[in-house]
Amino acid sequence: MRWLLIALLLPRVALAFPTGSQFDLDPLTQDGAGGIAFTGAPRWSGHTCAVCHTDTPSRIGLRLESDHPELFTDGWKPGMQYHLRVVLENEWAALQYQAAGDNCGFNAMPYTPCDENGFALEMDDPNGKPVGKLVRVTMGACVNTGTAPTDVDVRVLTDGTAVTHNGAHMGMTAWDLCWTAPAAGAGVITAYLAAVDGNGGNGTEAFPNDTTGDDVAAGAVPMPEAGAMAPPPQTGGCNAGGDAGIAVALAIALLAMKRRRLLAALLALATVASCAHVRPRQRETLAKRNMKFAPDPTEDELDLHMQESREGSAGGYGSAGGGCGCN
Repeated sequence: MRWLLIALLLPRVALAFPTGSQFDLDPLTQDGAGGIAFTGAPRWSGHTCAVCHTDTPSRIGLRLESDHPELFTDGWKPGMQYHLRVVLENEWAALQYQAAGDNCGFNAMPYTPCDENGFALEMDDPNGKPVGKLVRVTMGACVNTGTAPTDVDVRVLTDGTAVTHNGAHMGMTAWDLCWTAPAAGAGVITAYLAAVDGNGGNGTEAFPNDTTGDDVAAGAVPMPEAGAMAPPPQTGGCNAGGDAGIAVALAIALLAMKRRRLLAALLALATVASCAHVRPRQRETLAKRNMKFAPDPTEDELDLHMQESREGSAGGYGSAGGGCGCN
């Protein structure tokens, strides 16, 4: 009850996750994600960055690249390490601040908004379990041993299940990482990824980043085990932000490493999938207790965090008329 009173008395500000460490923080006490990367993976009910970054225009796209193009055509090979790159395409939000690089925000006088973008990626087996090993990249090489510098642009979650932006540098539209495939027999592995094109908040020191006015893209890339079966069709997921019928474009191409020319062009595009708005008269059903997102207390905490971020309010979660029905 004390927490509820504090939440009602103090103004709440919905913030984005400018640093990767926030994905590991507690969602209630530290405004974090509780170890969830919001990649759109089914193990977390398909939640993407659009959970908090709402009403996005969906003008951006995503591209997943690899130094081995056969990863997307022939499939993954057991135990092989792949150098991957996530690319944010068609950036538009805060693009005018990109040239400033890290010379922005509180590092500049006078204060100048930053071009802050981010991403999240995980690799799951058919049962929705993260598989393989994710590591960071520094100086063009996978960091398999030792400790990477603190200014590396990606960060692996504490439990190793996903990788996100680190927030060390501004104006980023591409992030490099390495993934080691699991042992044989894992079946079709799907790369779930999402990205945010941040708009720099409202341009003032008081709100250097928020969840309003940003853009979001998300998609899924299935990859079969090499020699096990034919490659599955590439499909995309539903973007939780914006109006019904918004497309989520996800392109896959070959990663150009060490300045080599690209050897392969576009391999696949995620297709359009639509979302449906709930009519006011239908929300009574969604507000019932048995329509809660999940019986898991941890999942409930996450859902409460989402509700607070989207509405700028707190309290009432799980009570009559609450839950999905009031969104």
